[in-house]
Amino acid sequence: MQAGDIVRCDFGTPARGEPGFIRPAIIITSDDVLEFRQHAIVVVPCTTTKRGWLSEVAIEGFGVAQAHLPTTISVDRVVESTGTNVGFVALQQIRELIADLLGL
Repeated sequence: MQAGDIVRCDFGTPARGEPGFIRPAIIITSDDVLEFRQHAIVVVPCTTTKRGWLSEVAIEGFGVAQAHLPTTISVDRVVESTGTNVGFVALQQIRELIADLLGL
């Protein structure tokens, strides 16, 4: 796994405002941390429901990344790799949106 990889995750049954079910998500955990093969990673879920929010980043073939929903999940929730990476530009855009949302 690398930062920017798109994986399919089983988020389970969602509570209001949470991602749910099996859907693509983008790994945003840094490669430096991923080297240690952590049991949990931080992801941003994707959706095909485009709301036009400023916190959405278009990801070709996967809808939009929901930068307003960074979520820590167990690596056991990763169902499969898609073999796709969003690349540096999109990953940086997602991370900058999250920093703005957190006031960093």
